[in-house]
Amino acid sequence: MNIAFVEIKNFRKLKSCRIDLSPKSTIFVGANNSGKTSAMFALVKFLKKRQLIIEDFTISNLASIAHLGDRYVDDTTPIMPKIEDWKDICPFIDVWLDVREDELRYVADIIPTLSWRSGKIGIRLIYEPKDVEKLFQEYVAAYKLARTRSNKAKLWPLDLTDYLHDKLKSHFVMNAYILDPSKIIELAEDSVACPQETPYNNSPIDFDPFKKLIRIDIISAQRGLEDSNEDDDDSKSESNLLSAQLRDYYDRQLDPERKPSTSDIRALNEMQAAKEVFDKQISKRFQSAMDELAKFGYPGKYNPSIVIEAKTQTRDIISRSTVVKYPIFSDGDNKYKLPERFNGLGYQNLISMSFKLMSFRDSWINGNRRKADDEELEAIQPIHLVLIEEPEAHLHVQVQQVFIKNAYDILRNNPMLKNKNDYCTQMIVSTHSSSIALECKFSDLRYFRRTKSAEGLPISVVINLSSVFGVSTQTSRFVTRYLRTTHCDLFFADAAILVEGTGERIFMPYFINKYEVLNDAYISVLEIGGRYAHYLKPLIDTIGISCLVITDIDCAYGKKKASAKPERGKKYFSSNPTIQNWIIKNVDFDYLLDLGFDNKVEYNLNIAEAKTRIAYQTPVKVSFTDKTEHEFIPTTFEDSLAYTNFDSFKNMKGNGLIKKFKNAFKTENVATIPQDVYNAIKSKSADKAEFALDMIFNKDPQNIVIPTYIAEGLEWLEKEIISKDNNDFLSKENE
Repeated sequence: MNIAFVEIKNFRKLKSCRIDLSPKSTIFVGANNSGKTSAMFALVKFLKKRQLIIEDFTISNLASIAHLGDRYVDDTTPIMPKIEDWKDICPFIDVWLDVREDELRYVADIIPTLSWRSGKIGIRLIYEPKDVEKLFQEYVAAYKLARTRSNKAKLWPLDLTDYLHDKLKSHFVMNAYILDPSKIIELAEDSVACPQETPYNNSPIDFDPFKKLIRIDIISAQRGLEDSNEDDDDSKSESNLLSAQLRDYYDRQLDPERKPSTSDIRALNEMQAAKEVFDKQISKRFQSAMDELAKFGYPGKYNPSIVIEAKTQTRDIISRSTVVKYPIFSDGDNKYKLPERFNGLGYQNLISMSFKLMSFRDSWINGNRRKADDEELEAIQPIHLVLIEEPEAHLHVQVQQVFIKNAYDILRNNPMLKNKNDYCTQMIVSTHSSSIALECKFSDLRYFRRTKSAEGLPISVVINLSSVFGVSTQTSRFVTRYLRTTHCDLFFADAAILVEGTGERIFMPYFINKYEVLNDAYISVLEIGGRYAHYLKPLIDTIGISCLVITDIDCAYGKKKASAKPERGKKYFSSNPTIQNWIIKNVDFDYLLDLGFDNKVEYNLNIAEAKTRIAYQTPVKVSFTDKTEHEFIPTTFEDSLAYTNFDSFKNMKGNGLIKKFKNAFKTENVATIPQDVYNAIKSKSADKAEFALDMIFNKDPQNIVIPTYIAEGLEWLEKEIISKDNNDFLSKENE
């Protein structure tokens, strides 16, 4: 049994979305304010806390609540309140389980029909009014009382939304309904979910349907460990120390009074024995946990190991006095150790998360709580859902990768779980780290895309990235390998720029810096070349971000597509696969040179606000000292940059291409320049990466004029970002 997917509606930015869950690990990715946090909160609040606040309602629905309240207090058109009035307002989550036939015993109380044997089972948890008539009466009374007290002062409640800000808990309850598997509606092309209608004609379930089915554990982004440099006082904020977490793990899972080993009994019987004896026993008890911790790469080669020892006397250790220390070196019988605060905050977080995962696992398998020896343990829930929010906090890139590769295995490291299907562990990770995202399977990624509701307010939809390229296609394999190799941050960006080569990639940060809006936005720059850029089109279109593709025009001729010095009127064409297959799809060289600005833009059919524009070399006009003006046609970034900065190159220091361009530009015969420049570009000794590095070494990049085709593309991208709603790219609204 596992959770197949959830559908969330009317909760914060999640107006209506479906989130497919992988059987093992699911990774939430997306730009800031894309809804990842909203999704994590929804899972916690509905499945664990069962309590919401008015701010959890989707913003557009707050106005609907206010309007509903206006109808309540309107004496001219009195209405009878009905629960159906709230059907499009109340937040809810639909949890759909995949259940095997041999697991029927777990779900016997919630099967949709008597004939059901296996497959999907759905339960809706909806936060709705307990009694709409009572809500109506008490709100109207409070509203009218406030109006009688003052006609001018704005007294509480201003409207029904204001009333529920204080009274939501009194009037709302989390109800559960059984759903109909035959009414599951597949996602539309815009990725907006269509959950079935709330079955108000049926009575809600009078018990917690998930209590015996799903155990939920959470590692929040705010883990509470203090900065090791803030204070050296071991007594300060004791509860936040790693020691406290280790003691909790010991109390819950290693308590010798519950499951004592022979050595534990001996230690307990010898309460006055030497402190070193008890320290040794504690270390032994922790050894398996430390072995598991080693899978995460700690301590590694250069980090200090962990020693668990008694802080005071033996009798105090069992209760609350175990501390963590780090041995540094030994001098004979003297062993020098540092308190836990002296280890880096990153490693403290790694150790803390690792022990939490172990504790979650062991508490689940051993029952929710330990009981007396003559009592049975609580039944083990068949599903263990573990939520981890932003595990990358304070962790180095390599440590992030080690953690995500091993976290799920740690959750399954128990004889009752390994290689067995009786119990399911599903881990959900929300992250802003490209290193974590790209260490996971592409099929496990769920992309949260920002969009707008019909009212123009920011909402989110969720994309299952496993469906972008199909299953095991060559394109899918290439994109996956490329993204993993480049450690790109495409899934977290406001916009993307795909560039041809190393030169563009090196200069792009300097170019972007000249545009205020672009400089403040999160722009992902990917070097992929004109030969492969179009393979990213399905992914770019799916995640729905604006994209600028900067590529080379690649002038060619003949059946063999031989390279040619760019000239007009020669029936040349572009051999660039990106130009051939993406956006323009017309390779005539003269046509491309004269193509208008707007004709280089492709519109996303499903996402109106997401567009892609291509930029390639355009003619450069250079004025000479004799007041003549000549047109040069570049074919790469390098010669376009040189032509654009013609006068600067005539006096620029450098070797390689810089020197060749310099020599070409100093000639008195202007007609030879294009051939000399073309020969320089095509020479075997032309090192474009070296050219870019020589350029920024010899000249301040801020003083370099941006080639026109790139400048036009960046100006277009800036306008696209500006044109988006303030609550989209530039909004800092809390999720």
